[in-house]
Amino acid sequence: MNKFDVTAVGETMLRCSVPAGERLAKLRRLDIHVGGAESNALASLSALGRRCGWVSALPDNDLGRFVLREMAAAKIDTSAVLTSQDRLGAYYVEFAAAPRPINVIYDRAHSAVSRLTPAQIDWEYLLNTTVLLLTGITPALSQGCYDIVLEACRRAKEKQVQVCFDVNYRHKLWSPQTAREQLTAILPMVDILICGEGDMETVFGISGPTQHLLNAMNKLSGARHVILTQSSRGSSTLLDGEVVTIEAEPAEIVDRIGAGDAYTAGVIDGFLDGDIIAGMKRGSVLSALALTQHGDMVTTTRSEVISLLKSDWGGISR
Repeated sequence: MNKFDVTAVGETMLRCSVPAGERLAKLRRLDIHVGGAESNALASLSALGRRCGWVSALPDNDLGRFVLREMAAAKIDTSAVLTSQDRLGAYYVEFAAAPRPINVIYDRAHSAVSRLTPAQIDWEYLLNTTVLLLTGITPALSQGCYDIVLEACRRAKEKQVQVCFDVNYRHKLWSPQTAREQLTAILPMVDILICGEGDMETVFGISGPTQHLLNAMNKLSGARHVILTQSSRGSSTLLDGEVVTIEAEPAEIVDRIGAGDAYTAGVIDGFLDGDIIAGMKRGSVLSALALTQHGDMVTTTRSEVISLLKSDWGGISR
C-alpha cells in the first residue's frame, strides 16, 4: 500500500490582498493567506480524508515556518519539504468588480522553489503515492523546476503512478510559445489532463466546439481522461467517445482565487474512487465552495460535499 493517495510538487507563496473595493496603488492594509496551486488542491483532498504529501522548498525563517504551520493545519505531510536561505515568493492581489479584472502582481523571482533541481527531490517520497499532481505553473518557474516536472513524469511512468496534470497557464510567468514547446514534452506522459478553454486557445492555438477541443487534448496527451474546464458553463470530458458535460454549481462569489485548484481536487478524488464523472461533480461543488471563502485553500468536509451534491444550495442549516 502506498504511503499517500496524492502527492504534489510545487511552490506555495504568501498571498497579500487588499480588501475588496480597494486598490493596490493605495494600499493601507493587507490580508495574508498562503496559496499555491498544488498545495491548494492537496488541502481540499486532505479535507476529504485523502492522505496527502507535499514536496517544496521554503526559507528557513519565520515566513517559511508560517507556511509549514498552514500546511500542517490542513493535514498535509511536509516531511520532504526542503529549507534554504532563499526567499519565499509572494503575490499581491487586487480584487475587482466588473469591468475591472482581478489584478495579480508576482514577487516570486529567485524564490526557494525556483532554485530546486531534480537531484534535491526525495523521489521515493514523491512517488510513494497513487496519484501525482503536477501543474503547468511549476515548469514555468525555472529550468530546474521544468527538469523536475519532466523527471517526475518519467519516474511516475516507470512506477505506474498516475499523473494528473493541470495546464494552469500563467502569462506573467512564460510566453504561450515557450509553454507550448515545454508542455509538449510533458503531456504525453500524463494520465489525467485538465485544461481550460482559454488555455487551449492561448497555448496550443486550438479553438472550436467542445468535442473538437477534447479530441485535440487526447492527441496532445494520450491521457486516459481529458477534462476541459469551461468557466461558468462547467466542465466536459469524453466517455466512450461521447461528450459528457457537468454544469458548474452556482455560488455567491467572495474570493475567486483557488476555485480551479479545488475543482482539480474533486476530479482526483473521484478518480481514486474509480469514477471520473463523480469526480467532476465533486470538483464543481468544491470549486463553488472555494468561491464562497476567503483564501486559496478550501475549508470543508466530505460530509458537507456529499450533502451539497444531494441538496439545493443556500438556506439555513439548523
